[in-house]
Amino acid sequence: MSASLAERIRTESARLAALCVACGECVRACPMTPYAPGAEAAAPNAVAAGMRDVLQDGEGTPEARAWIAACTRSGVCSPACPEGLDAAFMLRLAQWRAKGALGNAPLIPVKEDTQYSPKVKAFARLTLTEEEQAKWL
Repeated sequence: MSASLAERIRTESARLAALCVACGECVRACPMTPYAPGAEAAAPNAVAAGMRDVLQDGEGTPEARAWIAACTRSGVCSPACPEGLDAAFMLRLAQWRAKGALGNAPLIPVKEDTQYSPKVKAFARLTLTEEEQAKWL
């Protein structure tokens, strides 16, 4: 039986947090660090340690939470990791956790897209035939 998404998030978070030495190279390489309030002025290893804390069910530091929220998944962080970890995946897990994906209160702002359904329908209209649109939309 396969693990649930929540179990997978917990397992991968714990695994990667245990392997991460919080050296801060991912923070140094990240193009979004200047856009994360406080992260650029903080020690990169402290920001990375705060991100690792979020992966371990902690709250992280304000700078780490700002950095997690600013992540655009450029992937520049992964090749910068001297441990060879998938830092981009770590940040994605941290972002899910910080947004409350495991049922905790969100640590970072969560944007709600009230136009999600209309956008999906508009996109579907681009790819569906008129007959399919009449049936499914």
